[in-house]
Parts: sequence; structure tokens; C-alpha cells
Amino acid sequence: MQNIRHEQTILSLPFGLAYTIDVTQTLTALAAAGMPARIEAFDRLRFDDGRTAFLATPDPTTTVIDGGAGGRVDDVILLPGGSEGGVLSLVRRYPDLVVVNGKRGWVWADGRQVHGTSMQREATPGWKTVFAIARSIVMHGGGTRAIADRTGISMGEVRTALPTLGSHVFDTPIGWEATDGPALVDWALAAYPGYGGVRTCWRRDDTIDQQADQLIGVGGVMSDRWAAQQSGALVPPDRLTAFFAEHPDMQALGYEPASADHATVSVVIPQDTTILTGAEGCCTDDFITAHVLYEDSWVTANTDAVTGLRQLLHFRSDLAHDLRWHPGSDNGSGSGEGGVG
Repeated sequence: MQNIRHEQTILSLPFGLAYTIDVTQTLTALAAAGMPARIEAFDRLRFDDGRTAFLATPDPTTTVIDGGAGGRVDDVILLPGGSEGGVLSLVRRYPDLVVVNGKRGWVWADGRQVHGTSMQREATPGWKTVFAIARSIVMHGGGTRAIADRTGISMGEVRTALPTLGSHVFDTPIGWEATDGPALVDWALAAYPGYGGVRTCWRRDDTIDQQADQLIGVGGVMSDRWAAQQSGALVPPDRLTAFFAEHPDMQALGYEPASADHATVSVVIPQDTTILTGAEGCCTDDFITAHVLYEDSWVTANTDAVTGLRQLLHFRSDLAHDLRWHPGSDNGSGSGEGGVG
């Protein structure tokens, strides 16, 4: 077994020995980033510069202590298969964390992205406004004023953030449009780094519908499985995430604190406040709901719901674009929303 571990080029252990993962793409991406490595043992890689990369999934921030040969430089922790969303905050906080997305050829190390290109890396300085603007343009089009009104972002901030989207959007006589609608939908879903902020967990024995109605009544914006079902995704509406600008008195509303596994409601005060100002009625837009579900994507029902929401967003984006550019006879001459500002 030890011979097999040392000679193989991918990490794929026999059933029952450990967590199995194919790191072929990880090794390829690392080599392209100038960080060639080989498998040294079942849970680690050895870089050419002498560092050992311990494979990690549940807790990539754990300090690694391994007494190896003298003179070896510090070890790092390798998180293979990382998605772009949510990675930036980890790698900036923990410089000894290496994250690799082999499929896309992205490598993060030393607190920054060292290989591959991505729109998120460019969007990061103003990520909240950039993603809100992208969501608005791909679904609604419209001029700068219309985008500002829809997202709750000032016109000055919209003008500042628009160049970040570069060639992915373009100006037209009736406002801004996505160069490739489905591609911008997918980027806004996949690259969104998360809403951040503070989360608390609560439980009450009433139905989820009753809890949602009550929290909407005190100013909450709903998301998670309950909101996904409101949009037509086939997922049990048995979980609720409620976003608030200020935390309500949940105990006064009849809730008691609960663990994440037993909570019926998660209350979030988001860092990205555009998800409150850009909400569609009593629910977050489907981009945010898909992100909330994707955070728990190891649940098959959630993965299916995210796929359903993605398909719905593609359809709505295409339909809205067609209606903007080919309106019916009773919809005027296609003047668009808000002009180009």
C-alpha cells in the first residue's frame, strides 16, 4: 500500500481507508502556477521547494505541526477543488492556505491569486456593488439611474463600478445590456463571494410558512429553501434564512436559540446590504437564494434546486431581454428603463 501511495499520480485510495479524491487537475494547475508537486502520502503533497501540503477539507485553517527534516520551510494546507466564491476571505486571512480549482486552473497562495484569471479578482475592491449591478443588468437592463434605483446604490457608485464589468456589458440606446446573458448569470452565481455579516440560529415549532409570514411582517427578507419554492424550484420548503438590516428580538417573537442543525430559521445581518435593497418583494433575488442553497450543496435536494434556479434565471434573462428589444405594440417603442444616465 505504501508503494502504491508513493508511485501514483492521483490520490485515490481503496474503499474504507480514507476520503477519496482525484487530484489530477490539482497537480496540473499547481504545475502551471509554478508550484509543481507530487503525492508523498495519502494525505499530502510535496512541493519541489521542500514544503509539504497537507490535504484538508473540513478545517483548512488548522495549524500543521509535523516534525520533518531540519531546514524545511513552513508547511501549507491545500484545499483542492475550491470554488471561487468565498475563497478570497480565506486566503487573505490565512497566507499558509493554498486553494486550487483544477477545472478552471485557478490557484490561490500567499494571500492572493497566483494563477488563472477571473472576473471576481477584478471585482473584489467593490464586490458588493459590482455583483449587485451585474445581477441588475443581466435581468433588467436599463440605464445608470434605473440600476441605481433598483439596487439602492448611488448613481456615482454605479458609474464607478461599471468599468469593472468591462466587455461583459455594453451601452445601448435603451441602457446597459449583458454581452452574453447566460455567461453573466453563471458568473454572478459562481463567483459571488458571499453576503458576509453575522448569523444567528433560532427555532420555533410553528410551520415554516407561519414563521416566514411573521418575519416578513417585521421587515425581514426571506431566502433559502422556502424562498426557492416560491420561485418554483422543487425543494422541500423546510428551511428559512431571513436577512435583516438590524437583528430583531427573536425571543420576543417566540423563538429560542438553536444549533445550526436544529434551527428552523437563520437570521443574517449581511455585510452585502444590496441584497436587502435589491430584494424582489419579500424574498431575496434568486441569485442570492441560489447562493444560500449552494453553501449547503452537499445535500442533493439543494444541488437540484440550485440547478433549477440557474435554469430559471437563464430563461428570465432571455425573456426580459427579448421584451426590452421587441416589445408588443401596447408597450411603446422600446424606450427602455431609465435611459443611459
